[in-house]
Amino acid sequence: MRVRWNHSKLLLFWLTVLAVLAFEAEARKRVRIGLHKNPEPIEDNIKNELKTLSIKHKLKVDDTKATTKTDTKDPGSKVATLKNLYNTEYYTTLGFGNPPQDLKVLIDTGSANLWVLSSKCPDSVAPCANRIKYNSSASTTYRAINTEFNIAYGSNSEEGPIALSGFQSQDTVNFAGYSIKNQIFAEITNAPETAFLKSQLDGILGLGFASIAINSITPPFYNLMAQGLVNRSVFSIYLNRNGTNSINGGELILGGSDSGLYSGCLTYVPVSNAGYWQFTMTSANVNGFQFCENCEAILDVGTSLIVVPEQVLDTINQILRVLNPTASNGVFLVDCSSIGDLPDIVFTIARRKFPLKSSDYVLRYGNTCVSGFTSMNGNSLLILGEIFLGAYYTTYDIVYKLIGLAPAIH
Repeated sequence: MRVRWNHSKLLLFWLTVLAVLAFEAEARKRVRIGLHKNPEPIEDNIKNELKTLSIKHKLKVDDTKATTKTDTKDPGSKVATLKNLYNTEYYTTLGFGNPPQDLKVLIDTGSANLWVLSSKCPDSVAPCANRIKYNSSASTTYRAINTEFNIAYGSNSEEGPIALSGFQSQDTVNFAGYSIKNQIFAEITNAPETAFLKSQLDGILGLGFASIAINSITPPFYNLMAQGLVNRSVFSIYLNRNGTNSINGGELILGGSDSGLYSGCLTYVPVSNAGYWQFTMTSANVNGFQFCENCEAILDVGTSLIVVPEQVLDTINQILRVLNPTASNGVFLVDCSSIGDLPDIVFTIARRKFPLKSSDYVLRYGNTCVSGFTSMNGNSLLILGEIFLGAYYTTYDIVYKLIGLAPAIH
């Protein structure tokens, strides 16, 4: 069985712990190929730079143009609206089969498979109880494959990896208005009882490179390209950090980007190892402590926190004055009253600085405040999860293997 992120990921485990904290806080209140060319049109970069400069230098803005809202998305691109749960989980809705069956899937750039809960998973299996599940018998476009499917998510818990199992199927998948024909995905029929505690997912949508797809299944975005449904080999992600929001949690843009969602120019960095969205980071430091110098980093929507090597975490915890430095669950608490006094953390990528303020990297749930940093046994990578990705708009080019980043406009 292949363990995804066997040295660096705590996806479902962290989602469970953080979701429980957030749930309790909300409860107390009640008593988000070819020639290499510039992947971003030059005129868009110039336009964004001029817009930023006009604000910076207080230049006069053309009011006649400002009164009309323009479409800033790339031509031919479409938007999948995201739902935000506690600022730790981001979902979109996919329609499976004909007629479409709508299921909520967690977006995840750290995997490459699409799977959903199956109607063949009985309610006696706790994660399948009272869930919306894909029913192949209700679809006229379903085709049986039945190849066994297994996936496991790494965890620091004593129980070991969170293992899911089921079988492969094929059907039409409706994705942000695109209709993907003959998409192969997995129907999950068995999962650990605690796998989706307090979570709302019906499945996971992998947006990583095809090279890490289990059973060599073609990921949905690759099929969007192969079937000529998108003009560009790019998708972009914008995450709102507005707490639980089922309407405006963010956007997953397919086939391009939206210059209206970020400021300035996109900074591009090449993918150093095409599998996950991995790149070489120039440096990272906090309060004079440099914890990265030309280190390998990963952008991972699907991981809530920022994952650092164990030896680095000890020093960061001291700087942030965490209240429970020996916590075994990897979730560290900080004094809510000290958030304003905590230092900025600065990541340098392709010679440009990307700072995070304490309000960015501390998750607050009522009177409970959680540090945005954690680690995992044996991990040597710097994994930038939604703590970082909420502050920065990101683009992902599968063909040219490029990542683009710019400050998100909120």
